[in-house]
Amino acid sequence: MIAILKKTLPIALLIALAGCGVRGPLYLPNVPPAPAQPTEPEPKGTLYPVQGQTTTNSPAASK
Repeated sequence: MIAILKKTLPIALLIALAGCGVRGPLYLPNVPPAPAQPTEPEPKGTLYPVQGQTTTNSPAASK
């Protein structure tokens, strides 16, 4: 029984140590803080027209 432990313990330790740091060093990543929430709601229809609405300002539409 002791002979089995003397053989398996070093093998188990080598396997455990081989698994340490496989994915690189262990550290806590620096996560940037979340941006502040806007105080005013986003305007609707000024930057992106509402779907279904078409513009007639293009030269191809006037022909």
